[in-house]
Amino acid sequence: MNGRRTWRPLLPAAVRILLLILFAALPWLGPEDVRADTLPPPVREALNKAQVPPEAVSVLIQPLEGGAPLLAANETVPRNPASVMKLVTTFAAYETFGAQRRWTSRLVARGHVLGQELVGDLVLQSDGDPYLTAERAWKLLRTARALGIQTIRGRLRLEADGLRIPPTDPFAFDGDGYRPYNTPASAELVNFNTVIVQIQPSPDGTRALATLHPPLAGVNVGNALKIEAGLCPADVVKRLETGVQEDAQGVAITLSGRYPTSCGIRWLGLSPLPAERFASAMLEGIWRELGGRLLPADAPAPATSEWLVASDDSPTLTEIAYQMNKWSSNPIARQLLALVGAARSPEAPDHVAAGAQAVQALLAEAGIDRHGVVLENGAGLSREERIAASDLARLLQTVWNRPYAAEFIATLPVAGVDGTARRRFKDAPIREWAHVKTGTLRDVRAIAGFAQSRSGRRYVIVAFVEHANAAQASDVLTALFDWLWEH
Repeated sequence: MNGRRTWRPLLPAAVRILLLILFAALPWLGPEDVRADTLPPPVREALNKAQVPPEAVSVLIQPLEGGAPLLAANETVPRNPASVMKLVTTFAAYETFGAQRRWTSRLVARGHVLGQELVGDLVLQSDGDPYLTAERAWKLLRTARALGIQTIRGRLRLEADGLRIPPTDPFAFDGDGYRPYNTPASAELVNFNTVIVQIQPSPDGTRALATLHPPLAGVNVGNALKIEAGLCPADVVKRLETGVQEDAQGVAITLSGRYPTSCGIRWLGLSPLPAERFASAMLEGIWRELGGRLLPADAPAPATSEWLVASDDSPTLTEIAYQMNKWSSNPIARQLLALVGAARSPEAPDHVAAGAQAVQALLAEAGIDRHGVVLENGAGLSREERIAASDLARLLQTVWNRPYAAEFIATLPVAGVDGTARRRFKDAPIREWAHVKTGTLRDVRAIAGFAQSRSGRRYVIVAFVEHANAAQASDVLTALFDWLWEH
């Protein structure tokens, strides 16, 4: 850092996951001089180049120490924040559960163990754990095998009674319901309802291989990929034709297209099954890979006989939010919103709707919602969600004064370094000096977080571009951060 002292809270330990998938001022005067109501010339130039009118932009840059805004433009206009809405969900989760909250999954045997056979059901009990990964399920099931259970004469299933979530159509947003970013919240959520297809050349380079992680019972890969020589396109996975087909024999993930040997190993995330079917297929797939057997039951499992085989705690909420915000995980965000609803309104018939109502109440209590926050699923993958830049800036200032401020900020991508901001600001002076959440939809480019300028001043920054040409407006945000750096 060339001898400069870096402002940055310590990052918590976090496990990197698959995820996958689915993201002004009078420039000559300082913040103590005047509130600026016009955008700086470099930002206007970038807007003109992108053919985006200034009215389509909302910006608020506010000193964390208080005082007049450094820059404000259209800050009270509610706009679609895309994935930046995850900051609101993170705030609600921290306010509800605290930074160190963990969820617990339990593996119980219901029935009688006779030698190496369980006559009854092996049940994985989830409390809505938003981070119940395949690795953690594997550890629980392996414990059952290590304790001597080889055959289950009954059922292997997931039991999750803590959340009430009405069915949601994953195809409703953009018609691509097999993509993990469209995964809805679910009481039966495991591994983010995502299977990773690993694609790679065979050892002799004559064909492309495809494997599934985790294994899913009844799900196979229909591999029609053609191996070839040549350079590897950066978007090679996006160029492949993929699909999910189901018939009497099971479910097939279909792959076709060309795959250069120079691509090495690449990954494709898919959500081929509804959550309850995915959970069953994953548990059975892992159990059989561990050498376990699953046979039909002769009679229902005894209701009163239950033995705790193993239990496992999730990472802390901070570690989970780290993954959610760094990599913009929609499944985690949606699950956390439902968990907030269940915690604050346990008897509600719809915990997603209850979560949205709880967030509104939390914002109101903190004096944040001044211009009408609209929350749908808490992930930002929505055409309906809205928040004003001034309200989001107030939320971030509120976070700054909470005991969990360091943990919250550590969940945000570091500009030019990691997460969804790793490719942005790589050559900008603000690199490493800002923790920001990014958001991207077809007609939205958004960013919000905390930044430090060259002078050492610390700011909250929120910027939204909502326009048909928003995809061409990335330079607008870069110009904004370059301008901020000089203050």
